[in-house]
Order: sequence, then C-alpha cells, then structure tokens
Amino acid sequence: MAKGNSGVGRRSFLKKAAIGAGAAAAAGVPTGALAASQQQAAETTWDLETDVVIAGAGHGGLCAAISAAEAGADVVLLEISAKTGGGSAWSGGIIHAMGLQDWEEYNAHTEGLHDPELGKLFVETFRGEFIPWLQELGAYFEGPGQGVAFSADYTMGHGEPGQLKHRLYFDSLEEILAEKGGTLMTRMRALKLFTDDSGAVTGLRAQNVDTGEFMNIGARAVILATGNFCNNKEMMNRYVGPFAHRAKPMAVPYATGEGIIMAQNVGAMLSGNMSTFSGTLVAVTPGDPLCADPEQYEQVLAETDPEQLGAALGAGRIAPPGWLPLDAGFFSGQVRGLLVNKEGKRFIDEGSPLESKYVRLQQSVLNQSEGMAYQIGDQAIVDAAMGSVEAMEAIEAAGGTVLVADTLEELADLLAERGVRRSAFLRTINEYNQAIDDETSMDLDVPRTTGFFKIENAPFYAVAVTAQVYMNFGGVAITDQVQALDLQRNPIPGLYAVPPAGGGVFDVLYGGGIGIAGTFGYLAGKAAAGATSEE
Repeated sequence: MAKGNSGVGRRSFLKKAAIGAGAAAAAGVPTGALAASQQQAAETTWDLETDVVIAGAGHGGLCAAISAAEAGADVVLLEISAKTGGGSAWSGGIIHAMGLQDWEEYNAHTEGLHDPELGKLFVETFRGEFIPWLQELGAYFEGPGQGVAFSADYTMGHGEPGQLKHRLYFDSLEEILAEKGGTLMTRMRALKLFTDDSGAVTGLRAQNVDTGEFMNIGARAVILATGNFCNNKEMMNRYVGPFAHRAKPMAVPYATGEGIIMAQNVGAMLSGNMSTFSGTLVAVTPGDPLCADPEQYEQVLAETDPEQLGAALGAGRIAPPGWLPLDAGFFSGQVRGLLVNKEGKRFIDEGSPLESKYVRLQQSVLNQSEGMAYQIGDQAIVDAAMGSVEAMEAIEAAGGTVLVADTLEELADLLAERGVRRSAFLRTINEYNQAIDDETSMDLDVPRTTGFFKIENAPFYAVAVTAQVYMNFGGVAITDQVQALDLQRNPIPGLYAVPPAGGGVFDVLYGGGIGIAGTFGYLAGKAAAGATSEE
C-alpha cells in the first residue's frame, strides 16, 4: 500500500526544470500582484513531475486518483492529514443519492433547485457508472439498503462497529490506488497553483506539514478535492450569513476553503449557491468543537480505535434532544417540539414535508438573529422523545443553555433574560396551543402541518440550538467534465474541482455529499487522464 512520502508514481521522477513564466498568486496576495508573482515564479524549478496531481484524499480525491490511474495516467495524491478519508471517514458512512433512482425522481425531490445539467449528471452517473465501478474495483462496501431516503442506498464496510467499517472502506481504496500505480503522500498541504502565460494550470506547490519542506509539483492536470469551507469562519460569514460563524463545524479542521481560494487566485469563478449548506441541529455551547483544531484532530486520529472515532471527534458538538427530526417528510412521526427565535416567534413549519425538508430547517435556524433559536418542549414531549433528559444533561455539562420552568410565564421570564421578547413568546405559544385545540394549525401565520403536541404539561423546557455544518453546497464553478470555470465561464486548462471544492450542483436541498464527491471524483479522474493523453 502506497502511503506517506515514500515514493513517486511509476512514471513520476525527480527533475529540475523551469516552471515557466506563470504562477498563481498565493492566498491573500492583493489584486494587482499577480504579475510580480509570476515573475518571481519564473526562477522556480519542479521537484517532481507527474501527469495528474490531486489535492485532498477524501472520498472525491481517492476516487479521482484511482480513476485517473486506471486510465493510464501517472498520479500523485496529496493529503494534508495523516489518514485518508477526510470527514467521510467518521460520517454516517452512507454512499448515497437520497435513494433517488433517476433524474425525474431526483429533480422532483429537489424541486428543480439543483443544477439541471450537473444534477442529472450526478444521479445518472452515480447509478449507472460510479457504483458499478466501485463494485468492479472490489471496494469494501455493501448495499443497497432496505430503508428510506439515504438508508436505501449503499454503506461503507460490511456492518463493522462504529467507524471501523469506514476505515476498512478507505483502506480498500488506498490498496486499489497502489495496485494501479498511484502514489499517496500524506501530511502534504497544497498551497498554491502555478500557471503558464496562457493561464493554463501547470502544477502546484505543496508543503510537508511536519517538516515545513516545500515541493513544487509539475503536472498536466491538477484536481482540487480539498473539501468545503465550513471551518473558515470568515468565509462562512461572507457567503452563508452574518451569524454563520456561530455554526459548529462537523468536518475536518482542514475544511477551510483553501482549494477554493487557490482556484480563485488563478481566475476561477464561484458557483451561485454559496449560502446553502447541509448539516444538523446542535446545542449552542461555548467554544469550537475538537474537530476544528488540527493538532487535537490528528492526535485523536492517531490514538483512537476506529470503532470509537465518531464519539471522540464529536467532542464539543452536543446533539439537542430529539424533539424535531432530521427531515419532517421522511420522519414525520418524530415532529414534536417548536422552534422560536429571539423575537419570540416561530419562523418555520417544523412539521412540513416541504418547509422542513432536509436541510431547510437547519439553514433557517442559522439565518435567525444571532444564528440560533430555542427548541421548546414540555414534559409530555420530553417523555415521548427517548434520551431527552440525557441530552439536556450533556448540554448543561458543556455550558449550554437549558431552561426549565414550572409555568409558561416563568419560562418566558427566563428567556427574556436572554433577549427573547417575552410577550411575543407567550402569544406564540398560546396561539399555537389554541390552534391545536381548534384544529386550525394551518391557519397560523406560521402553519403546523403535523406533530400536534401542545406545550401544556409542566415543567416546560427551552434549549438553545444552532446549526452544525458538514458540507457547503457552493464552491468553484465547474463544467460537466468537472473543469473549473473562469470569470467568463470558460474552462481553465488543466484545472478540475471535485465537489464540495467544486460547487453549484446542490442548492438548498441535500442530495448526498459522499456520493457526489465520489461520483465527480471518478469523472474528474477520467477527464484529467484523457486530457493529459491528448497532449
């Protein structure tokens, strides 16, 4: 198995050769400095040359590397972490397209919001090529499942506990890459792109994060599979919303948009859906989660058995009590509690199969004042939702807000101390309760479609929640060949961007992050290998 920094590909070689006149400006280089950067880079030399170099060895990067190597290209795959898989290695582990079988079904579920060309390409390639390709390769996964939505698709591993099944799946991809002659170099951070006088990308600069040593890698094609930007608070504020820095990242600490910035610095355009994302609700607690800190993250990776990895990397991210489901359409029987904002009002139909379709509810919460809301319940709701008491105890232990009162008026007082409008809150609850009694919940200013639990049985509860984010839908604008587009919508020669570093496929509604990364990685690898063979 090719790992670490212990070699090069079967046709890669160490070579000192002129890069040429062009180089991408490093992240943070001011506008107008590009010419100076190019002049400085003209004296630089390649330390390594290859056909295709890929930044990021998550699901998309590994699939891109295998696909390119299988097509005959010499491949070097760089990974900033000590282990491959990225956030997918401790995710839900489901390789899916929401169980949707064809474009018509997919387009209906996503309400025509996803890009019609790229969305169609995703679901058709996922079903018709990508999954059969993984099966033919002998990748370690199983399926389809027997559930609904994502659980009707494919799962990493073969039922092993915790994240062991994830690790075995990614180990199998590493082994396949090695068998096909590709080279994996871990603890290598991609820093910037090089270009020639015509604007074509000719390679990238990388840095060994342990030694600090730099390496200039020349390539006929560069594939960015560096992930999204949910761990970059400035980008979250700029693109998602003014309070988006309050969201908890549930991704690798390296999901900082670095690949997106690198692409922008050589003239790439961003997609138009930068404000939308996928995630879940999480309790508002002080500080950042463990997965936001690279040093702590790598220590946990090194010291924790895969079976316990998910729990270990969940430190600092406390799930709220389960009074609201992930998706009201698929799991309507779990709709119980209410959400109110700091204005004391409900702002979304928590039980609507459309309004609370995954991930509208989470996006809506983060768009409220201060990027948060309060989850409201009573004792009947607590009793109906298994694990509610344990969840609230964990939130309190982590410094989060759990308010308990014997009357609604007392709960309103406690909320008012935290800036919630008291009279508006009481009016919201009273009108909601009356509408349930009168069976007129659809006539409320914010209707309630299902889950007709009144807030009437003392004690009463309020839990502060926000969103935790694992995938931004926006990124570098791409073609159906996964090529990065410039500001005039022309492909940038030699540059590819795999979702979620590449964006514009999903919008508002989720379609399967691991699935789209692998599918477009597979397509990017084939396209990049084909482009290099034509030269």
